[in-house]
Amino acid sequence: MKRLVSMLGIVAVAATALISSSCNKNEETAKKFTLTVTVTLPEGVEEVNNLVAEATKGNNTTTLEIVKADDVLSASASLPQGDYKLTVSGSISSAKKAVGAAEVSLYEDKTVTVALAVASASPIVIKAVQYTPGKQAYIQPLSDTWIELVNNSDEVQYLDQIMLFGGMGRQTKPNAWQANGLEHLYGGVTQSPVYAFPGNGTDYPLQPGESVVIANAPINHTAQGEGFENCADLSKADWEFYGSYNAKDTDYEGIPNMELVVAFFTSQLNWGQNFFGWAGLIAKLPAGITPAQYAANPENVMTTPGTTSSLQYLMIPSEYVLDAIDVWEADAEEHYPTFLPIDDAEGIAGPAAWSGQGVRRKVTKIENGRAYYKDTNKSSADFIVGKVVPGAKPTAVDAE
Repeated sequence: MKRLVSMLGIVAVAATALISSSCNKNEETAKKFTLTVTVTLPEGVEEVNNLVAEATKGNNTTTLEIVKADDVLSASASLPQGDYKLTVSGSISSAKKAVGAAEVSLYEDKTVTVALAVASASPIVIKAVQYTPGKQAYIQPLSDTWIELVNNSDEVQYLDQIMLFGGMGRQTKPNAWQANGLEHLYGGVTQSPVYAFPGNGTDYPLQPGESVVIANAPINHTAQGEGFENCADLSKADWEFYGSYNAKDTDYEGIPNMELVVAFFTSQLNWGQNFFGWAGLIAKLPAGITPAQYAANPENVMTTPGTTSSLQYLMIPSEYVLDAIDVWEADAEEHYPTFLPIDDAEGIAGPAAWSGQGVRRKVTKIENGRAYYKDTNKSSADFIVGKVVPGAKPTAVDAE
């Protein structure tokens, strides 16, 4: 009997210790601290509208509305302890926005100041992209990969001479250009051929809310037969990436061709194709410089800095970037950004290889049947991963 009582006592003590330990862990998990975010405006900018901060920890994001009080722009929130990625964005004008980013270790009440910088608020943005084919080994000369651009403004815009860069993925270490002191230059995104829209400035208008699809092979790929169910129907594409440098490519009748700017990797037939991750951007050069002239200037071409590689890339400065997207490999545990925070503050984990899926931009509102899209220069906040349909007309707003 004493032995039984003794054993019961041990169990009770153990249970009490377990409960106590559990409570301590719960208390630790539940600990919250106050994060205060203050912002400083870019030099020469007196006002920024719709300023918000987003604090992201894992898959959870908290939005803080920044307000002005006593001439200080700030916001505060009580958040669970942990390490956060902080981004701030707001609108300066229809053509410019203010953005900033910081990393915060929140294990006590903390105030963080984020210095904002001016970024392009491009009226034309990337609406969707499918960079990995819908069938394994469906690579070239055929490929059901494509990109779609949309006029996200309320005014007519022009596609003339907008350049498209894409194809880099699986960033497994810091960006080589930024790591070697060339902080505002991008090179790896010219891994695939670089194309541009033709025109002299006002030849190719894009109406508000309208979009264009550019495809590597503008045909109905689902009609290729068994096993192609996940592929895209690109028979209604507006433009074609035609690789005239490679005899294997096909120039499809009735579809206008994008202008080839440069192709350093002539064995890579398709624009922007990758399988395990992707990064791309659209850019516009200063007035008076055509894409062909820019590519012909040897000062705009270089090899990867810090390496002995002889492969060349066409460089593009951050200041020419209209829009950028960074998609990480689906199951990668470490992520290194392709772009500066001013162009893309944080990437998004992409679809599985050969899935025929892609990423599309979130819809923020629909007015009179016309969709408006989220654009905060942060892929993880602006895009959704899944099945993408070229030329889709959204009918619902995406939940945040």
